[in-house]
Amino acid sequence: MTQKEKTTRELLENEVHVKLDGYVLPKNDGGRVPHEEFHSKFVKFLEENGWGYTGFSVQTNCDGESIEDVEE
Repeated sequence: MTQKEKTTRELLENEVHVKLDGYVLPKNDGGRVPHEEFHSKFVKFLEENGWGYTGFSVQTNCDGESIEDVEE
């Protein structure tokens, strides 16, 4: 392992992350959380704080099944 690879590895080993696993819900009954709108705001929030995200997101129905994106 080169010195540069070792330094990069040491930096990564010291990182602390947050793992997300759940659903984003509307606060009002019958409301909707449009996937594209949420994703845009989420990415903006992360970037404003110097963070990034790796993973995926999908629009779901009340049973947690993937569906086509809904509009606002």
